[in-house]
Amino acid sequence: MSKFITGKELEVAVDKIIWEANESLMIVSPYIKLDDHFRKLFVEHLQKPKLHITLIFGKNEGRVDKSFNKTDLQFFLQFPNVTIVYVPNLHAKYYANDLMGVVTSINLYDYSFVNNIEFGILYEYKLLSLSNSSDDNVWETCVDIANKHEVVYVKRPIFEKGFLGLSKSYMGSKVLLDRTEEMYSGKPLAKGTQKMEDFKVELDAKEQTERPSREVVEKSAGFTYNEKKPTTEKPFEPGYCIRTGIKIAFNPERPLSYQAYQSWSKYSDENYAEKYCHFSGEPSNGETSVKRPVLYKNWKKAKELSVS
Repeated sequence: MSKFITGKELEVAVDKIIWEANESLMIVSPYIKLDDHFRKLFVEHLQKPKLHITLIFGKNEGRVDKSFNKTDLQFFLQFPNVTIVYVPNLHAKYYANDLMGVVTSINLYDYSFVNNIEFGILYEYKLLSLSNSSDDNVWETCVDIANKHEVVYVKRPIFEKGFLGLSKSYMGSKVLLDRTEEMYSGKPLAKGTQKMEDFKVELDAKEQTERPSREVVEKSAGFTYNEKKPTTEKPFEPGYCIRTGIKIAFNPERPLSYQAYQSWSKYSDENYAEKYCHFSGEPSNGETSVKRPVLYKNWKKAKELSVS
């Protein structure tokens, strides 16, 4: 079923598509600029790893910040399951979730919703119809466009499957591709080798853990006099600030240094993507936060340390 909408009805439809998304949310908009209202709609999905958010944006090649500024980009990098695609010549706008979509003239831009006269065609119950609807065609066209252009960021959830695979538990998320710094370098993006369709929808926890292998130690040919004693390595000490990487006491409930905490407390966003693992101090590429300060691969060791 399709319906022509404009004005307040169009605004309500876009809000509903974002708010009620369950498994899929596609945003196709050359320009993306969020106000507090849009942020509140999207924040509802921060704890939904099964929801895949696809952002397709464009325009301003070499000056991407004019289409999608870094502050709004960092906001979306917090989500557990997200794909971002850059299409330089994009002009189309489309918003869709599992059950409804709207082809429209309006960008995901706060100014457009408040000041512009915009139109749209609303399609409902996209996935419940057995017929090949127009909205199915729009969705598939957008997927095709995404697969033909540059994927700049991919983050996927990791699940641990239960008995017979009948249930699964969310274990964290992993960044599989991050070209965001290149995107804001002021130069056109180089042609990538990976497409959106190359990435799995979700990751299996078992596949993320490599089986350890025994290291081969070369034996000495014989006893040698005056052999220097090996230098004693400094024992590993866990505990690093997840924002600055400096050494601090290991405490998953307080993974920030004092100075970093002062900065973080201005917004107090527990899901804000940070730079380092609290346990090991290694770069986390945005996979850690105040809520999840330890990288997935280190959480067992960190848990054992906490128990001891």
